[in-house]
Amino acid sequence: MLDKIQQNAGTLSMESYDTSLARIVREAVPSTIVSVPLGNAVGSTLAEDLKAPISVPSFDNSAMDGFAFRAACVAKASSERPIVLPIVGASIAGDAVGLSHLKPGFVAKIMTGAPLPEGADTILPVENASWNHEKLTFYEPYPFGKHVRRVGQDIQGGTIALKAGTRLISQHVPLLCALGLGHIKVYQPPSISWITTGQEISDAFDQPLAPGHIYNATGLYGRSLLTDMGLSLEKSVTVRDTPQDFAGALEAALTEPATIIISTGGVSAGQYDFVRPVLEDFGAEILVHKVRIKPGKPILFAKLPGNKFFFGLPGNPISTALGLRVFVYPFIRALTGLPPEIIHTASLTRKYLTSADRTVFLMATVKEDGQGQLRATPQKMQHSFQTLPFAQSNVWLLSPEGTFNHPPDTLISWIPFRPTAS
Repeated sequence: MLDKIQQNAGTLSMESYDTSLARIVREAVPSTIVSVPLGNAVGSTLAEDLKAPISVPSFDNSAMDGFAFRAACVAKASSERPIVLPIVGASIAGDAVGLSHLKPGFVAKIMTGAPLPEGADTILPVENASWNHEKLTFYEPYPFGKHVRRVGQDIQGGTIALKAGTRLISQHVPLLCALGLGHIKVYQPPSISWITTGQEISDAFDQPLAPGHIYNATGLYGRSLLTDMGLSLEKSVTVRDTPQDFAGALEAALTEPATIIISTGGVSAGQYDFVRPVLEDFGAEILVHKVRIKPGKPILFAKLPGNKFFFGLPGNPISTALGLRVFVYPFIRALTGLPPEIIHTASLTRKYLTSADRTVFLMATVKEDGQGQLRATPQKMQHSFQTLPFAQSNVWLLSPEGTFNHPPDTLISWIPFRPTAS
């Protein structure tokens, strides 16, 4: 195995970021369409246009606690000649046998959300009313249709509420509930298995480190970012960085339902970087290995038997974070029917120099200045092992291959650390 690792180390070639990403995304055929319960739909992507099965509201109703009446009946009211209307009955929210019809010249009490009685067209809030238990007095005309929610004022039945390709997030839930949609057709989200490699890695965060050990700074981050992507991590293991241990973990992952396997570590070209040869022993087709980017150059992408996909990410925590964000996430977007992500721009607050021979991603903060313009400030520390500048940032800046000098106020592309639903 060691001979095979050393042999592969001399035969690797690098492609550009754009070429590698395109090669990865081409493999992402939208997944199976499934019908999921509304309570499980958040994070999924709509597989078809969602038409409103009903109008919302589905009946005319009151927006206020107050009184329902016909506005024309008080059109001539004045302080000199007030108009008095008798109060008869009440319309109560949810009461199917309540007052359904109101004769002209009469008033009905009404609750917020209660059906507007036939014959009424206007609501007077109780706090604005001059009334006693038997009558309501008007000293001036009252606007027609005030405080009435009309049928379909929110959405008309039969119209498209959300378009196919929309990633469902929490703000969509009230709409879906209002439409009474118990099940939603979505692209089945992929399931993920995670393998962390390294005998120096410790997952015992509440225990002191043994000499030469480090805490696992990638596993839990991967779980949290995958949650932001609308996915869940089915299984996560940490193994020693030996071909045998990795092969055992990979074999176990291949027998599980996960459609994407992600590993960290062991993908470079060193003596103990074993991921590629083990994958090839398992019959994997290596599509990408080593990309002209910084950080995260050794990233690997492969197709495995059984229609499974594999991402091998570098072990340094910031390289892992970048690989997830700029390779794994675009792949998952395509796999779940989402279009390519929108890339934003901001102007630099200060000069920055990068390498021109690769695409460089920079940890940075983007925020609005006093004039409402987005301004980007790269961190001074950019090493792939440095977690503090990552914690102090909110975006990746993207310096394309072939550029190196970025003067102040230059526009630069960026993507947020946390994926968006757009």
